[in-house]
Amino acid sequence: MPSAARLFARTMLITAAATTLMLEAPTALANGSTSLVVFAVQPTTTQVQTAMPAVVVDVENSKGNLLTSFNGPVTLSYAVNNIGAPLPANNVVDAVKGVATFSDLTFGAVGFGFKLQASVAGATSVPSQPFDIVTQLVKCQEGQACQTETVSSAGTSGFAAASSAATSDVLTATGGGFPDMSCTIIGGVLTFTVTNRPKTITVMFAKNLVQQIPGPGAAHINICWGSPTPFTTNGGTTSAFNPNNSEYEGLLPDCKAGGPPCVTSRHKTNAGVEVITISAPAGDPHISG
Repeated sequence: MPSAARLFARTMLITAAATTLMLEAPTALANGSTSLVVFAVQPTTTQVQTAMPAVVVDVENSKGNLLTSFNGPVTLSYAVNNIGAPLPANNVVDAVKGVATFSDLTFGAVGFGFKLQASVAGATSVPSQPFDIVTQLVKCQEGQACQTETVSSAGTSGFAAASSAATSDVLTATGGGFPDMSCTIIGGVLTFTVTNRPKTITVMFAKNLVQQIPGPGAAHINICWGSPTPFTTNGGTTSAFNPNNSEYEGLLPDCKAGGPPCVTSRHKTNAGVEVITISAPAGDPHISG
């Protein structure tokens, strides 16, 4: 089957724990005092155009104690920004007794693996822990199933439903914001993530995409899957590692050939839309078409 006759799909999750990061060596502020700039509360994965839970930055002296005499501005900027996203809104606040609280930090573009850095005059923190900006963020309650709404990217659309679990969780859905994977030919990239629950993902390929595939287009469409861990591809081989995305990628097998991730069903609607359903394990796979 020619590789040009394939489509794909994918998902991913990055979590950020709250830890304190410091410069390796103190830096002098403009007023002559020596300081460290640290993240007391890290940025976390957040829905686009929605205020992120408060990020807190401390300005400390060289001994690691809060510099309560500092009441100047603190600025957040990107340390890592792989898609060239604009700076978040409300990224400058005044510290009060050495503490700057960013309670209305809002991002205007989806993307994955962002890192921030905090700075004051004469001092800059090390990068924050990574976080994602997603299209949708659904809080899954303990003992209940949960589902996203449909997200889309370049003619590829889809949604995810996660099973119930003994603990609460977060299910995210994102259209775009991630580069094409090595097995992507046409269509866009979708991402669905949840840490502790298996999920069912439904992906739809628009009629105009199906028509670009030679021969009986729907018969040649497959799912290109990206995951932080290896999986078995439709050829029975282990997925290949892509250093550009730092994940394992390959086309999914049908579920009759093995366990998740795998394709459970395929059908074409009367409107010419190809619909593929995927059984996905807990974690953060990626899908593209």
